[in-house]
Amino acid sequence: RGAARAPPPPPSEGGAVEASVGAEESDKACVGEGVEAAAVEAAQEQRRASDPWGDESDGSEAEAERRKAEEEALKDPVRAQELRQQGNDFFKAGKLHDAREAYSEALYLTPSADAKDRAVLHCNRAACLQKLGRWDEVVTDCKAAVDLDADYVKAYMRRSAAFEAQGRWHDALEDLKKAIELEPSLKSSEYRRQAMLEQRSQQQFEKDKEEMMSKLKDLGNTVLGKFGMSCDNFKLDQDPNTGGYSIRYQN
Repeated sequence: RGAARAPPPPPSEGGAVEASVGAEESDKACVGEGVEAAAVEAAQEQRRASDPWGDESDGSEAEAERRKAEEEALKDPVRAQELRQQGNDFFKAGKLHDAREAYSEALYLTPSADAKDRAVLHCNRAACLQKLGRWDEVVTDCKAAVDLDADYVKAYMRRSAAFEAQGRWHDALEDLKKAIELEPSLKSSEYRRQAMLEQRSQQQFEKDKEEMMSKLKDLGNTVLGKFGMSCDNFKLDQDPNTGGYSIRYQN
């Protein structure tokens, strides 16, 4: 008969601790994986709930169409008209900020198909901004108005006033001329302003032309100086019939 095997030695205290720690780490890893999986599933579920059309890609045409459809579904023409009237009442009472907010809310609720109504709201909001002296925003709203309604005289007039306040004489003149073209009766009441804008527009043109010619002359002198010449050796002659210019060399 073989010799009896000796029983295995009991595990050391350190080994027991290591085994215990290993088990704890394994449990933590399992818990962490479970939490992560649950978080991923929750995110996917939320995305599916917020994307009824089944298109999860950002920036796609389907996504843009979905968002547009959702926005249109929120439109409320009746409420928009109520807010427009509130805006008018606020404007008459001198409550410009309240009027602007009412027009903005009305714009949000007005369907895209109601182009003329949206144009009026843009122009009304521009009227508030005009009184507040916020000229850039007046120009922006009036542009939106004429983009929606190309025959909107009041929007051209309002933008013309904004351009004038900014010293943009040519732009102010062009909008005024467009308004008069659409509504000829304005000519009798706006002829003095038109004459003033024509004069200042011409003055601005001459000033801009002189500045441009000065810069071109400086550039020309830099180049011609390498050949012992300057722009003074060349003279511009204007044709009285066509208004064009010709260049003539002189010593």
